[in-house]
Amino acid sequence: MSSPIAAIDTDVLTTVNLIRTGHAITRQQLARSTGMGRNTISALINTAIAAGLIAPNGSAPSTGGRAPATWRFRQESGLVLTVGVHTSTLRLAVTDLAGHPLERRTLNWPITRGPEATLARAAAELQEMARGHEPPAWAAGVSLPGPIDQDTGRPSSPPIMPGWDNYDVVGALEAALNVPVSTGNDVNIMLLGYASALPDQASREPGNILYLQVGTGIGVGIMSNGHLHLGAAGAAGDIGHVQVSGVDSVICRCGRTGCLEAVAGGWALLRDARRAAVEGLSPHLRECLDQRGELTIEDIVVGVNAGDTECVTLMVRSATAVGDALAMLVSFFNPGRVVLAGPMPQGCPMFLDVIRRIVDERALSLATTDLEILPAASGLDDELRGCALLAVDSVFTAATA
Repeated sequence: MSSPIAAIDTDVLTTVNLIRTGHAITRQQLARSTGMGRNTISALINTAIAAGLIAPNGSAPSTGGRAPATWRFRQESGLVLTVGVHTSTLRLAVTDLAGHPLERRTLNWPITRGPEATLARAAAELQEMARGHEPPAWAAGVSLPGPIDQDTGRPSSPPIMPGWDNYDVVGALEAALNVPVSTGNDVNIMLLGYASALPDQASREPGNILYLQVGTGIGVGIMSNGHLHLGAAGAAGDIGHVQVSGVDSVICRCGRTGCLEAVAGGWALLRDARRAAVEGLSPHLRECLDQRGELTIEDIVVGVNAGDTECVTLMVRSATAVGDALAMLVSFFNPGRVVLAGPMPQGCPMFLDVIRRIVDERALSLATTDLEILPAASGLDDELRGCALLAVDSVFTAATA
């Protein structure tokens, strides 16, 4: 599957990619990064301009002589099609090449419908969405809530994705969309999108970030010295099914007992919330259940913020288990920042307060001295942007290999 830039000279694309990623935006910086002469760089820049990939972008500050011209990547020159597969929804978007959304759709779509129906529906919706936009589609990115084999792009024994194990997601979507497709684990993609949106390079230092998603499942994205760490097989950060103490009898959806998700994950919270509603322990949850016939994590968040005792108990139980696991990770990895995404950490300040207290008490003091623990502004926006960046990164990697 070729991309729209596959036929362009690799030296040109290397130059464009340095500009796109912000590593070099002047002729001098490009010459220093590539080892090429300034005349060669000028020729490559002219070719990239003619191809519509870059454009002039003013001047950099002068260091004593004439201010050097700068260049920008024309993110408007193409489209990326993004797919976020969630347990109960399918989130689709058409973005520019920097991951800025041009159009979005969210479908109520349970992941249990399986890969064939899910990907066919995603492809049909994306094709319809892309027709309303002029630039060509360069690639597609897919976020999946489970472990991904890095060599094949296929889900690998995903606990909450029945029927998806080893399914050829890339092949199915490439055939339907006729563009290169890249896949990734959702929390890794969220971290990629989050890091790319930091205001400037200075704010990314040190580039050691843990991005913790507390949703239906629980997982951690790891950025080490500015690079996404996936591990030898791509399983780094998959902490949802590590055992936690004191809950050996709690059965997880993976079939084992005592998993972190079985105590602190969104599905576990909803399991216990429904029990509290049915047994009359929480008037708030009982009212929500009577009105709609179901409960959401947002119902628990509203209850916590309103002071509902049972909702607070559920929240503290989840935050304590997550905090215990995070304290170990902080001592082991020593990040400069921890970002928490999901309805509970983003909507409930008390959840973050419990996490911060436990990490401060139980992690190595040297590792917590300057540690920031922050809620994500929008995990869904991070995921969308990360999907697009993963796809475009893969296109440039393949074209310059």
